[in-house]
Amino acid sequence: MSSGAATACSLVLHATDHATETGDDEEPRQANRRYRDPRIALEPRQLQPLHPGSLRLQMLRVGVCGTDIHMTQRDPLGFVRSSAPASIPAQGRVLGHEGIGRVIATGSDVSRFQVGDIVAPESVLSCGACRCCRSGAFNQCLDARLLGMEQDGLFAAIADVPARSAVAIGELAGSERGLQMAACLEPAGVALLACRKTQIAPGDKVLVFGAGPIGLLAAMMARRLHGAALVCVVEPSAYRREFAATWADQVADSAETLPIPEGGWDVVVEASGVLANVDAVFRQIAPGGRVALLGRGGEALRIGAVDHMITNAISVMGLRGHLGGVYERLIDLCLSGVLPLDRIVSSTMEGLERLRSVLEHPDDIAGGDCKIVVKLAD
Repeated sequence: MSSGAATACSLVLHATDHATETGDDEEPRQANRRYRDPRIALEPRQLQPLHPGSLRLQMLRVGVCGTDIHMTQRDPLGFVRSSAPASIPAQGRVLGHEGIGRVIATGSDVSRFQVGDIVAPESVLSCGACRCCRSGAFNQCLDARLLGMEQDGLFAAIADVPARSAVAIGELAGSERGLQMAACLEPAGVALLACRKTQIAPGDKVLVFGAGPIGLLAAMMARRLHGAALVCVVEPSAYRREFAATWADQVADSAETLPIPEGGWDVVVEASGVLANVDAVFRQIAPGGRVALLGRGGEALRIGAVDHMITNAISVMGLRGHLGGVYERLIDLCLSGVLPLDRIVSSTMEGLERLRSVLEHPDDIAGGDCKIVVKLAD
């Protein structure tokens, strides 16, 4: 089925491929060890024939993730700051992995969706056939591709996505507030998975590093879904601390200023990407404590108190993704009023041009925003 458009305006990231410069084809997939001098541009992209099993979406809302910001930032050597897996071809990579769109065309073999449906694409594109997928561990798919990082993403007027990665947002499509909440499903899915995997239980004391969207949502869920007795958030940005205060018992700019709870922290969620935070509080973690690493910073994790870890059976886990029915669960929680995901949105702006201008100054975002949602169409 034709969408009726030959090209679509897209926000494209270009970078110099260090592997091409050096002739080293064995460079790793991590962006910050391969690509340098990132730059973004608005460009018309030719729409290709729609693949079987795919959906063509008119994008309605997109969200800006910390990874999008890091892909446009440079480290001191000029390399892309993000350490997430990425592939930036010569023609550039369309960024964006959070958002919702209206189906305007369906590929062959698609029967679950119809033109007019509003869907949220999942950002981890699993193969469904590898050993991990067959065992239900879709987030650990051996052949996974990351939307907006290894496959062209959602920062575009029109985007193509695999139908198997799309989830209909249902009744959320019926209101502006619902659309805003649906635009936040991707980071909310990461936070929900972290709360599940760390087994936050009623009475637990939870420490969250980073009041960006995922850290903020983890604090919200620890309190509203899991009954944590104490939720504390550490965040250097005063602006973001104000956001976090709604969902936390205490907010501080440093863990050193927080009183250590009796018995220690049951759960520590590191969502800032500053892995030194974990070592700084490790001796404060309670027996049987759980640590979730969510923020990618590209740095090494060092734990000095290994004896404390062994003696107290403390678990440290890395987590990514949100597959396996997480979106469907979140939609139900939004509709029931339990999770007001729109409350994390700090700025709503219109158009790809405005998004381009914001991402040209990525260092300004963390200090003056929490979650940015961009409206692309009604």
